[in-house]
Amino acid sequence: PPDRPLGPAPDPGRRAAGLAPSAFYGLALGARSGGAALLKNALGVPLGLAVLGAVMMPSLTVLFAILDAPITPSRVLGLLARGLSAGGLVLAGLAPGVALLSVTVESPVLAVRVASSGFVLAGALGLIGLGGSLSRALSGAELDVAAKGHLFLLGYSVFAVMLAARLWSAFVPMLGGGS
Repeated sequence: PPDRPLGPAPDPGRRAAGLAPSAFYGLALGARSGGAALLKNALGVPLGLAVLGAVMMPSLTVLFAILDAPITPSRVLGLLARGLSAGGLVLAGLAPGVALLSVTVESPVLAVRVASSGFVLAGALGLIGLGGSLSRALSGAELDVAAKGHLFLLGYSVFAVMLAARLWSAFVPMLGGGS
């Protein structure tokens, strides 16, 4: 469908539906240490998602404007929120298994690897969804704009992965942050 403005406030609660449930993943990580680690991890996971979205939104919007791509800022916001929400919901779904593993695995290194694997899986699924949606949005653009947009999305995916890894390592105590 053509890109149309979504209005000033496109149902923000629905678009951010995955942020709050992602806190369950943080609780699962904090279960290993208990106490304050439960709260710190539970706050760190959705905080990482929210900051990731806040950093990605302006840069995506500016780049599509520079390319003169037929994608409005509200469309970028909606698609980005959907991708972040998907990642958050995947994390929430992984929480019970990660809780079991994080409290039963003896090796702290293995516990961190399990936690990191969940972040990788959730991030990959959210990024694939975002990239696919943005690619479809670029399908109505001129051929050279669409080609540049697809190359940009490929490079931007690398940036998003590195940024997400840095944010979660800063905000989630189990991964070394928020101490």
